Amino acid sequence: MRRIVLAVALLLSAIPAFARLPKSVVPSRYSLAITPDLANEVFIGEETIDVDVKEPVDAIVLNAVDLELGDVTVNGHPATVSVDAAAQTVTLKLDAPLPVGKATIRDRFFGKLSQKLRGLYVSRTPKRKYAVTQFESTDARRAFPCFDEPAFKAVFDITLIVDEGDIAISNAPIAMASLAPNGRQAFRFAPTKKMSTYLVVMLVGDFRCIQGGVDGIPIRVCSTPGMENLTHFALSAAEQAVKFYNGYFGIKYPFDKLDLIGIPDFEAGAMENAGAVTFRETALLLDDKTASVERQKGVASTVSHEIAHMWFGDLVTMAWWDDIWLNEGFASFMTRKPLEAWHPEWRTDLDAVGGTVGSLSLDTQRATRAIRTHAETPEEINQLFDGIAYGKTSAVLRMVEAWLGRDVFRDGIRAYLTKYSWSNAAAEDFWRTMAESSKQPVDVVMKSFVDQAGAPLLHVSEACVDGERRVTIEQQRLTMAGSKVEGAWTLPLCPRGEACRIVSQKSETVAMKGCDTPLFLSREGAGYFAVEYGQDERAKLRAHLRDLTPAERLSLWGNEWLLTRNLRQDAGQYLALLREMPRPAERPLASGVADSLELLNRRLTSDANREAWETYVRAALKGYAPLSWETPGGETSEQRIVRADVLSTIGTTARDRKVIAGAKKIAEQYMKDPASVDAVVADRALPLAAMGGDDALYQRILQHMESETTPEIRNRYRRLLADFRDPKLVARTLDYIFSDKTRTQDLPRMLGAMMFNPAARDATWAAIKAHWSDLETKVPTAIGGVAGSVGAFCDPKSKADVEAFFTAHPPKGGERGLRRGLEAIDTCMAFRAAQQASFDAALAP
Repeated sequence: MRRIVLAVALLLSAIPAFARLPKSVVPSRYSLAITPDLANEVFIGEETIDVDVKEPVDAIVLNAVDLELGDVTVNGHPATVSVDAAAQTVTLKLDAPLPVGKATIRDRFFGKLSQKLRGLYVSRTPKRKYAVTQFESTDARRAFPCFDEPAFKAVFDITLIVDEGDIAISNAPIAMASLAPNGRQAFRFAPTKKMSTYLVVMLVGDFRCIQGGVDGIPIRVCSTPGMENLTHFALSAAEQAVKFYNGYFGIKYPFDKLDLIGIPDFEAGAMENAGAVTFRETALLLDDKTASVERQKGVASTVSHEIAHMWFGDLVTMAWWDDIWLNEGFASFMTRKPLEAWHPEWRTDLDAVGGTVGSLSLDTQRATRAIRTHAETPEEINQLFDGIAYGKTSAVLRMVEAWLGRDVFRDGIRAYLTKYSWSNAAAEDFWRTMAESSKQPVDVVMKSFVDQAGAPLLHVSEACVDGERRVTIEQQRLTMAGSKVEGAWTLPLCPRGEACRIVSQKSETVAMKGCDTPLFLSREGAGYFAVEYGQDERAKLRAHLRDLTPAERLSLWGNEWLLTRNLRQDAGQYLALLREMPRPAERPLASGVADSLELLNRRLTSDANREAWETYVRAALKGYAPLSWETPGGETSEQRIVRADVLSTIGTTARDRKVIAGAKKIAEQYMKDPASVDAVVADRALPLAAMGGDDALYQRILQHMESETTPEIRNRYRRLLADFRDPKLVARTLDYIFSDKTRTQDLPRMLGAMMFNPAARDATWAAIKAHWSDLETKVPTAIGGVAGSVGAFCDPKSKADVEAFFTAHPPKGGERGLRRGLEAIDTCMAFRAAQQASFDAALAP
């Protein structure tokens, strides 16, 4: 077979670097046969691509990276292949122009199984290797030559030729299994539905699966051998989600089967390949006997999110990556709905309110972006998979749903999915359909939030005239105080006790009923905006906290904490609010309060105010939960999380000796018998023990981590390595992170955790700098997270060092993460300078 090495050849192609592929030739069907050689970590393949020629052409351009390509023909005639490695394309030059009509491309190719968790790559367990794929967003081209853009949807006929005894999994059911040369076996899959290249999946190994199903859809959950007993919960979650979505969308699950597969090495949490979703093992597998309710909720949420993609992303796919929010934001928005029906006690409805608060916090940064942001290169596209695409979009959709009403919103979603099934859509297609269905200006509202960066800050004042409340609302962009940024949104405003209305002017006055009740502009915490109430309005709200619903109390707390962090409210006022908050409280609010105290502890405490601060923390958390590691009778799972969070905060920020001693006892008990301690409690006790832990405890944790087979428990021990404070143990952890013992998938998260350990931060940053070239090679698609972790610093000297290093070593593909990190340093320093005096005064006797 004649081969051309694509990674080396640098011939000029017909298009400039990273221009989109021409639309003159469009694929309709791929016939692929790929043979992975796991022993040598390579693969060979051959393909036929049926295409439609839309206009006469004398060349065809498609994508390919790191492949050797040969025997290339178009309609049976040899084609001359030129390569543009920078553009990740190959051009097939033809001897004579192709006329409009049907044509066929054939080729053979050879590649190496990647070590970078993308494309067709090798995954390992201690016993063997697996061939697996991750193609989103632009890495199908690393496995086979293709038209690797989302708008080029096609049918795929896939055959995988594997070693005897192995099985293969792909998007469609197996149509035929047969013997192949050299003792191999060939699995030919049924033709897929029409889909984009990034949704193709190919898995080879000795996977073991359990089976179930719902509404006539066969569902399997698969793992590597020995973990089959950890798949049952995910199967139940998948069955619940499919059944719920079938009813909600009014369109039955659109593919022939659903597989959920745990992969030993997987960078993301999961990937929504059509009909065969791949997962990081900790996101899919759990032991029903030892898993925490938080882990159950985490697995169920990930499963629910990925299955929602079968409609949002797979059935209807964005036309280009700048609209990735149509995939990820909708899947994030839909995630909680099946869980609310299945486990209402998990209070995912309140988690949605907390998600809005978190997204608003992210959106205050100068480095934020619009939901729809232009991107062309693979590095630019990769940076779009962030909290804006997921969290902000979900929060905006939740606001729109609250404005329209759940049924009206659902009907619009159904109309959109029906209209664009098996095709591609852009933002305008979505909001135009929603506006037509709802008879409301959804298009104007959505465009306002999708195409404009940042979030609204509403300055509010009111007057009572003849018994009518007149509320003046002035809009600007929510930023740190002192840097006023103009902005105006067309936003649905749904005040408590009032009908919804549209506010679109930079300043306008609206009439509302009555003057006696407190003014609260975000009914059930659904609004995607922050509100700067006047002092009188704020005082009324604080006097009537118990009159608000749990969602509204959570929203108000989040609003005030957001204003405090952005220097629009003194820290002393925030501490006063915490004293007034009703106790006990629902888990999201109580845990949010605890988290805010930990942040204040990191930023504003010192030896001078330490004693007064510890006294305040104990008082502020009193009444949320019993201060005991012993489980009270009748405690619900939500109450247990609150109790554990309160104990963790008191142990960490108030340095309570009794709490820490109790944590050490719990940790000892857990290490002897994990089933004897609730995992929620263990997740808080173990870090407290590790913070003051010695070499002996470190060694025990390391041994548990390396011997444990359950992904959740192994991950629990792994996280503890980042909690030790002893400098010698910090150095041991850093050596471990950069050794062959740490999987590539775990590198970014472990380094991030180390950066947020104040005793490990400097040493970790030094290690990151020393190993930067290795990180760029091993985790190129996660480099933004590593660069962004510098946001843990809070001093000018460190910032200058960060800037100097990245000036010399630009983080390709991590530019936005670095900008966010540098801004976080500035924000921390500004917060400390502005809030210290108010904080200290509030603690004074």
